[in-house]
Amino acid sequence: MAKPVNEFWRSMPVEWLLTGEPWVKYRVLTDLLGSTKDNPDVIAARKSIHLHPLIEQLFKRRNKDGYWGSPEDIRTWWPKKNTTFWLLGVLADLGMDSNLPEIAKACDYVFSTQLPGGGFGWGSDHPTPAECFTAILTESLAKLGYTHDSRLKRAYDWLIQRQRRDGGFWCKTRGLPGGPRELEPSCAFASLCVLGALCCNPVLKDNIVSSRCAKFLLECWKNRGKMKYAGHDSQIGTGWEKLKYPFTDYRILKYLDVLSQIDPVKNESTVDAMMELLFAKQDAEGRFCAESVHKCWQTFDFGRKKIPSRWITLLVYRIAGRMRQARQD
Repeated sequence: MAKPVNEFWRSMPVEWLLTGEPWVKYRVLTDLLGSTKDNPDVIAARKSIHLHPLIEQLFKRRNKDGYWGSPEDIRTWWPKKNTTFWLLGVLADLGMDSNLPEIAKACDYVFSTQLPGGGFGWGSDHPTPAECFTAILTESLAKLGYTHDSRLKRAYDWLIQRQRRDGGFWCKTRGLPGGPRELEPSCAFASLCVLGALCCNPVLKDNIVSSRCAKFLLECWKNRGKMKYAGHDSQIGTGWEKLKYPFTDYRILKYLDVLSQIDPVKNESTVDAMMELLFAKQDAEGRFCAESVHKCWQTFDFGRKKIPSRWITLLVYRIAGRMRQARQD
């Protein structure tokens, strides 16, 4: 697939992308064009991110304690899409980190909800730790600069101990090795979230836990429409191929964004069909549109359907860039 990836890469609308919001320009420069963090254009773009009116509006919605939503939101199944649980990951993706005091305060709040065993979970009186909850928050915190924090290490340790026989993860203790449901398939979405968190940790990204999880996710593609999951519905099915951000669902962009970070996976032939499915969505000018959205993000271009989104477009080209590099090595 080297030739199709190279051809696709040449269709990238660089000038159009660089005229976007500062977070788009920052990611295009660093993630697509290889500019270093000390590049003047990169520095200028990153400095202006939190000063942009859309970002200022986000920060104005914080409550007096420095986080978004109400205290119970972060332990609700599932948290609202515009609360701390999801927002921190988006802010990290846009280029912010814990050096910003407002971000650090919100992260301290998240850590205050960590359970004794190291995980994060749902439920107000007696919270239940969950792989998906823990992985989503762990990935966000790692991206925001807490990879070496002892509190986040505890979260990673908890996750690693929960890997199941098929290499995936599932929020059911009865499904762990030795449990009565150990032979049932893992939850694809929970597994994808865990692998995303592992990819943010240089020590864990290329270890056996990550490779086994990646293998399970590739099997989900091979068994799409065939495998029946008990107790959850995250198999590849209708709607999986729709382009969507933030990554709050089990869909193709999140799937390929994570798997494209695992070196052995980049040359897997089974990935080719997924990439071709992705490439087919570009318009005549090499741009992409969001195909599924959350209304709470409608002020951002990735929160509106049927209009070319610079953010969605750069995410697709970032995936392609990783694949392209692997097939040139």
